[in-house]
Amino acid sequence: MINELENILPSVKNDHQKASLQNAIAIGVPSMKHEEWKYTYYNKILQQGFSPAFVVDQQPSVEKEFIDEYAVSENRIVFVNGVFHNELSQFNSHPKINFWNSNNISEISTKDFLLELNNALATDGVFLEIGNNVVSEELIEIFYIHTNSSAIVNLRNKIKVGKNAQVKLAEYYINYDANPAYSNIVTEIEIAQDAIVELDKIQDAGNLFNITDNTFVKQDRNSVVTVNTFSLTGGITRNVLQFDINGEHATANMNGLYLLQSEEHVDNRTLVNHNVANCESHELYKGILGGKSTGVFNGKIIVKQPAQKTNAFQSNRNLLLSNDANIYTKPQLEIFADDVKCSHGATSSQIEDSELFYLQARGIGKEVARGLLVYAFAAEMVERVKNEKLRNKLQSRIAELLKIEL
Repeated sequence: MINELENILPSVKNDHQKASLQNAIAIGVPSMKHEEWKYTYYNKILQQGFSPAFVVDQQPSVEKEFIDEYAVSENRIVFVNGVFHNELSQFNSHPKINFWNSNNISEISTKDFLLELNNALATDGVFLEIGNNVVSEELIEIFYIHTNSSAIVNLRNKIKVGKNAQVKLAEYYINYDANPAYSNIVTEIEIAQDAIVELDKIQDAGNLFNITDNTFVKQDRNSVVTVNTFSLTGGITRNVLQFDINGEHATANMNGLYLLQSEEHVDNRTLVNHNVANCESHELYKGILGGKSTGVFNGKIIVKQPAQKTNAFQSNRNLLLSNDANIYTKPQLEIFADDVKCSHGATSSQIEDSELFYLQARGIGKEVARGLLVYAFAAEMVERVKNEKLRNKLQSRIAELLKIEL
């Protein structure tokens, strides 16, 4: 991988991208020797033959009817193999909602290989600006579609939400022809005061789709932001979600569900920086693990010294359906303030025989009873999705994966 990056370095013309590519080469490919990658073998993605590229071939063979099967709204922003697809996209005009595609490159210098790789090789991305006082009931949907691409698809998104605005967004990862695929996506979201934002991430592209997703949220005062992440099928998925709470009386909500049934690997990493006083964060991630799957959860809350009267709560709960499934969980708290209410915890358990017996005694078959109990465990997370159409689709999809009828 590093050799490939060195080979394309001379052809990079943009100074910002060249600097990021040099940083990525200097940092090196992450390995399990690094604490942040202790349980996730990144090279397993690269071994599938993906290569870095500035230009990714766009396959126009994707049909609009295919998008219709997934979409629940009229606002659709579609990328195919890392390139904005105007014919498949549609966006209802609004005087205070502006959208255009851009790779949003910027001069950054981090110690994170994936961030630098993204900044160096981003081919496109969303730039979405929601004006002040906009209340949009219509869901804005962003589609990342792959069609037989051997390249690492890098997209860099930027979303700005104005004062007192309300908006709901959803992201979908889709593998059009079930070939190996890899997306490395970075999203920056800036939330102004009094705004309310919900972002639903739907990761259900099949077991050949690999994802590394980094989302960074900055909140101003009195804002409420909710991010719901659903990892339902995939190969190797790594989600990094960071909140910086910079204004008083802001609330951050992070919810996640990972449903792993074969050999999937999902690594969720969250970081909440409470930088000011009188704010709240609520975090609940649930995992359902079967087969030979692996789940990783690493959640950290940092309460800075000025952040008095902070309420911060974090929980990771896991249901193990197989003796071969693994969960590695590490909730963390770092508190430098005195007057706070904070808690964190993690649990892992199996389905109780008494619960199965209760349902079987009422004429329900063992496998159906098992599926119903697992669905009940997951249902709490789905109920947190505000958009009714999307919530109903998620409920049906999870029931399908669990082979039960609602």
